[in-house]
Amino acid sequence: MQEPRKHLLALGLSDSEVTVYLAMVSGARTARDLVKATGLKRPTVYYALSCLEKRGLTSKTGMAGDKSFSLEPVEKLAVIAKEKALEISKLQNNIDEMIPALVATSSPTNQKPTVAFYEGVDAVRNAIMEMLYCKNKRINSVAPKQNFFWDIGQDFVELFIEERIKRNIKTKNLWEAPISNKLINQYYKGLSDVRILPEVMHGKFKTSIFLYDNKTLYVSSKNNSYCVLITSKEHTDTMQAWFDGLWSVSKPHDR
Repeated sequence: MQEPRKHLLALGLSDSEVTVYLAMVSGARTARDLVKATGLKRPTVYYALSCLEKRGLTSKTGMAGDKSFSLEPVEKLAVIAKEKALEISKLQNNIDEMIPALVATSSPTNQKPTVAFYEGVDAVRNAIMEMLYCKNKRINSVAPKQNFFWDIGQDFVELFIEERIKRNIKTKNLWEAPISNKLINQYYKGLSDVRILPEVMHGKFKTSIFLYDNKTLYVSSKNNSYCVLITSKEHTDTMQAWFDGLWSVSKPHDR
């Protein structure tokens, strides 16, 4: 039951709560049975049961010393998931409203050129998603055929593009290789323009480059999973001039 455990942990249950809950799904009902089935200590089992009861996933019957525990309908998990999704949605809206105020009141010292290094798949994903808060609502990119963005998986691509469209962010994209017209029309029609890099550049690089506001984000391949974010108007202006030069000699993506 590896997948149920994974999903229950993502729902917010602790490891011991998941262990006890799955043991109850398998039929254990008394504390003694749960201790035997899980290998957990009795106080841990009772604490997990208490937490599960507060979540509305279990209930208890009987007198002290002779208690048995009932499993509530498993459909309750869907209710908890919806409540959690609603909380996250509200949090997202609150954060989105808060960010402009924080940026407006940030100290001028924060505007000095900086270089930040991030390592690991999650860190790179977060850096990419952060681009969607760009002030000028525009992102320019240069990407090799094999790149982190496409290799990380379809779910991440769809999440990024969905948020980009929702935020009305325009993009200009220089790619080493074309993709299917179906994907172009699905993901890039409207706010985005795509061109294919000159053949002389094909197979020569593996790092993706994103330009937005006064920032330049360099993203490695998924195999290396790191990125470097340079916050500097001078550097980004230089890279933008390089981008514009490449754009002028690149061919439009066929649709």
